[in-house]
Amino acid sequence: MLTSSRGSSYYNKYTYQMSPAMLRARQPYFWKNLALFGVLAGISGGVYLYTYSFLMKDDFEDIPIPPISDEQLAELKKEYEATHNK
Repeated sequence: MLTSSRGSSYYNKYTYQMSPAMLRARQPYFWKNLALFGVLAGISGGVYLYTYSFLMKDDFEDIPIPPISDEQLAELKKEYEATHNK
């Protein structure tokens, strides 16, 4: 990218702040951009909240859990402790 020796007319080369010309050029688009951001954030947030609420309704009561004996439970505890206490 080629830059001119005088720098950009839209930014101050010492402070990198926008010039009054740049602020005036961006002014007509501010409210439109803000409204578009609100719409896009609303859609994204709505999808997220709908998905979260749908997933929180799920319960696992219809899945049968087989009974386990005390001996099997003790064996599983030993295996778990052997693998996680290294």
